[in-house]
Amino acid sequence: MQKIGAVLLLILLIILSIYIGWEEEKPKVISMPVENTTEIFTQKYTDEQQDKRFKLEKKQENMPKNISHNITDETTTVEIPVPETEKTTATFTLVNTKEVNHTVTLSGQKVLFHTNEKPIVLVNIFATWCIPCIGEIPYLNDLQKKYQKELFVYGILTHDTIDQPALETFMAKYQVNYFISNSTDNDAFANLLASTLHLPKNFSIPLTVMYVGDEYFTHYEGIVPVEMIEYDIQQAKKQLK
Repeated sequence: MQKIGAVLLLILLIILSIYIGWEEEKPKVISMPVENTTEIFTQKYTDEQQDKRFKLEKKQENMPKNISHNITDETTTVEIPVPETEKTTATFTLVNTKEVNHTVTLSGQKVLFHTNEKPIVLVNIFATWCIPCIGEIPYLNDLQKKYQKELFVYGILTHDTIDQPALETFMAKYQVNYFISNSTDNDAFANLLASTLHLPKNFSIPLTVMYVGDEYFTHYEGIVPVEMIEYDIQQAKKQLK
């Protein structure tokens, strides 16, 4: 009986030693730092969107040096060359589906909207086949409604073969509450405007340009958050005071 007890004790010790050895060989769990992925994604998204807002001064590094104009701030006067395209002056007639005409003269960074009295103008170059352009329509509707005393939004239909009845249906579907031009002058106007921003001939749409008091203020290439545009409208309003 004592022998059986000794054998059982020996077996138990062997099993215990095997278990202890296995525990020691198990890989240790290392606590890894966890990043807030939502915050990182949001910051990355914000940075990418920020890149889509432009001031014209950022795009003037490679301009011809034969013509120049001065841009002055409170402390420094910087002489910046102006490309030949900024000397081009042309007048266009923008017409909507109700045959309402708006005459616009484009001369470099200045755009004179002859029949508009609002101090802030958004020119949105778009097409009905452009999905990102369609995505901007509700935001432009909201901005036009919210800032109707200061803001006039022009939608400039470009490189689009849609006929007038189909355009009216499109506008009704998306409840467009701002001026949409389907004039034959649209493409020429859009191309000249893009050239004053130093964009290539095959520029991307949507392209939105803000003017304050007929002067260039800023522009956005591609779809951007409405909060960005609204912030710039607020800054433009301060400039008008």
